Formats: sequence, C-alpha cells, structure tokens
Amino acid sequence: DQGHATYNSFQVKAETKSSRHGIYALIAYTYAHTYDNGLSDGLGSSIGATYYPLPNWRSLDWALSQINLNNDFTASVIYDLPFGRGKHFGSEWNGALNTLLGNWQATTIVKITSGFPVFVVNSDNGSGVNFENNGNTLNRPDIVGNPNKGGAVAANPMCVAPASVHNSAAWFNPCAFAPAAAGELGDASRTPLSGPDFVNTDFSLIKQFRLPWENMGLSFRAEFFNLFNHPQFALPVQAIGYADINAANFGSISSTVNNPRLVQFALKFTF
Repeated sequence: DQGHATYNSFQVKAETKSSRHGIYALIAYTYAHTYDNGLSDGLGSSIGATYYPLPNWRSLDWALSQINLNNDFTASVIYDLPFGRGKHFGSEWNGALNTLLGNWQATTIVKITSGFPVFVVNSDNGSGVNFENNGNTLNRPDIVGNPNKGGAVAANPMCVAPASVHNSAAWFNPCAFAPAAAGELGDASRTPLSGPDFVNTDFSLIKQFRLPWENMGLSFRAEFFNLFNHPQFALPVQAIGYADINAANFGSISSTVNNPRLVQFALKFTF
C-alpha cells in the first residue's frame, strides 16, 4: 500500500468481416509505458526493488515496471478458402473432389511484443546495507557505458566486451556495468534495459465435411503452433558479482520460453 505505479498507453484496433469473401480479421496494437517503484510477481523472478523501502528514497527505484511492454501487436485472421461447391472456384466439382478440396478454412494468429525490462543487480553487495531477497543480499551496479552497444568501455577497461550485442551470447554489454565502490549504492536504473522481443505465429487448416444427417458435423484440423519454429529467448543473466555462480555468464541467454514448432491433428464429430 506504499508503492506507486503509472500506466499510459495508446491503443488502436481494426476489425473487418465479409461474408461475401469469407474473411474475418482483427488487428490490435498497443504502445504503452508502465512505471513503478517496486514490483515482484511472486514467481521467483529477480527482485523488483533493491533500495526501496529506504526512508524517503522511493525515487531511486522509480523505473520501468517488470510488466512493461512498450509495443504489443496481435493479428487474428479467419479465411474461408474460395474452393468447393457454392464457392468462387470449384462450384461444378463432383462429390469426391469437393469432399477432398472444398470447404477448407485457414486461420492464423500473429503475436509480436517488445521485451520485458531486465533488472540488473550486483550480488556482491559491498554497500553495507543488507537488501535481502530470498536470502541474498543485493546492490545495484554503477552504469559506466551504453549496455545496448558492443565494444570496449573506457570506464571499465579491464572488462572483455563483446563486439556486438542483442544475441544469445551477449544480449547486452556487460562492460557497461561495474560494481559500486565499497560503502556506496550503485547508480544504475532499476531496469536499465529490456530483454528479447517475442514473435510467434500459429496457423491452422480446418476442413468441414458435409454429412447427410441433420445437426451433425465432422471437421478435420491441422494445427501448427510456432509455425516458423522461431526461438523466443528468455531474459539474460542479470547478476554481476563474485558471489553469484552465474556472474561469468553476465548478459548471456541460455534458455528459451517457448516450445519449438508443434503440429497436431484432430478429427471432431458434432451432434
């Protein structure tokens, strides 16, 4: 009850349907920013606030929220293919050909979002203040360069910097961060950068069979989840510090958050 949060967004939605052309489409886009001074989702993710609740220091933790998504795009399309009896093509097909090629429907859902913010923390806390999270005492590092740009950082010359960033080996430049001096708090933002984008396409083909009995139907479905087998990367390793076993991989990504392409077939009888 002592935290603060703001959410502002621009939202647009377009919807169209045409029984004549057998198409329905819904497209939605949201551009938004969510800020707060501390949020932990309770699922074991990195701490949302390292400094708060130090007295009167809430502004030190004011940053992009853990749930912030700058861009969120969704497109959903249902299309009755124009093949078969009563359609634009194949209206004169015989029964066997119409059963095989007629009355197909294609659907697709495309989801694209920007990445979630990344909490960068220093697990080797030398500030002298015990910021506890699940038994770990944390500080934030100092920011000494641009984490979204590869190459050496003059303020951190002993660090081996990657030539390029935004890949699984180095999502950000770890040399852009350095441990705060002993007895001091780091000056990096609570969420100084964002993780990988999310891009996914699901697709399905549905065949409706005409049955001679009233109120009965038969449909076949071929569904493709993650159609293009596009990997969705997890957040990078966020902890810098000698006390953390992952510190050597600081800035790298070692896992994905989605399944590879999945294909499933189904036959449904309704009555």
